Amino acid sequence: MDLAFPVDGTALPKATRSMDLETSIANLPAYMPAFAPAFWDDPDPSDGFRRPSARSRGSARASLAVGSGDVFRVLHVESGLEYDWAVVIDGLMNPQYLVEQPETVQFYDFDGTLREHTFDFFLLTSTARRIYIQVKPLEIVERYLWEPTIELIASQMSADDVDEVLLLTDAELHPDTIANAKLLRHVRRCPPHDAENVVLELAEKASGFATIGDLVASSGLDGIAFVATLRLVDRGRLVVLDEGRIGYGSRVRVAEAASGEAEADV
Repeated sequence: MDLAFPVDGTALPKATRSMDLETSIANLPAYMPAFAPAFWDDPDPSDGFRRPSARSRGSARASLAVGSGDVFRVLHVESGLEYDWAVVIDGLMNPQYLVEQPETVQFYDFDGTLREHTFDFFLLTSTARRIYIQVKPLEIVERYLWEPTIELIASQMSADDVDEVLLLTDAELHPDTIANAKLLRHVRRCPPHDAENVVLELAEKASGFATIGDLVASSGLDGIAFVATLRLVDRGRLVVLDEGRIGYGSRVRVAEAASGEAEADV
């Protein structure tokens, strides 16, 4: 269950990418210096306005690195559900910016009392949409009527500052989605490799689509080509066509180039 409360009436497109984490990780190549995952070893500090309390009887504490390229920041979360959603947003949406505990917003509650609220995340998507996100278990949403509360807050936020407000729960957060996001975040840590050009050329020559296993076999590069294929998926150069967890049997095709990219190649 994910509830969107658009400020401008525009619905947020679902960011899901159908891709077997255990199988895929098991088939990753043995450690090689060329793929040393060093990019996340020293992330920048969090940009959050509030650091979660270190002690709490009712919630968990964790941190993860988010970002793109070779620039990463620490992001702190207060529950396993927040962690999973952060992984999915960072891993599958490739946002321009994601921060936890953004600056508080003020709103008038149902009794007219002025209150403050801190959302769990602020997200700037790859298309520059500004989204505030609240994460709650569905049971809590229904028990404490979070849906009308978030809708009330969204109705008082300015369209100059936000495009949409989302209430995300555990109801539609499928394990496959989490696994796929973790897998793509894993290969994002690997530096670029010439194998990516080899795999992309093979995919371009394929008739419509090819399985990842076919691309790996044709390349003759074994596990290196598997990592390269996943990096191309993460960068949007290849599109996964199948439901479920990504693996050697997943079909992929070359993504259609945007108009600007097509012109630049001429």
